[in-house]
Amino acid sequence: MKETNIDCMKYRKSTHLAGIDVETIISEKGNCILTIKEAYYNKNVDVSGNKTDGYFLEFIENVKPMVVNSINRKVISELLKKSKGISSADSRNIGNWSNFTIELTFDENVKMMGKTTGGIRVKNQLPTILLPILEHGDIFEKCKVAIKSGSYTIDQVKTKYQVSIELEKELLS
Repeated sequence: MKETNIDCMKYRKSTHLAGIDVETIISEKGNCILTIKEAYYNKNVDVSGNKTDGYFLEFIENVKPMVVNSINRKVISELLKKSKGISSADSRNIGNWSNFTIELTFDENVKMMGKTTGGIRVKNQLPTILLPILEHGDIFEKCKVAIKSGSYTIDQVKTKYQVSIELEKELLS
């Protein structure tokens, strides 16, 4: 079947997630939110015709695996540390990354080997659509007590809930 009026990159051959894939997912869905199925290190992996040693992510969603560079590994580790309240060492252990949800973006300013090529970046915040909205009620009251007692900070509450400016003021009053 002949196709016209399509993206010229649609049928390119690639074995792993690339910036163009993330751009396409974002244009179709509005965002690129993926859940890590498995994170691992492997040697001599065929990445679009080149043998590569590196860190890789596979996702629960039906997308290609992703080579995960040092900047993106650091962001995932920091997000995991903040959201789960675990130590830095535990957040860097890629065995703890399973079932963690991240959001990918395309950054046209990413450089590779000294040239600006564009590339995938893990967004440096939890996907907000995954966080429940904090509303007045039992959980709100528990959060208020926890903040007043010093057992939680407002930032810790915001890692678990979307908090409006108005409710944040109430929590802190």
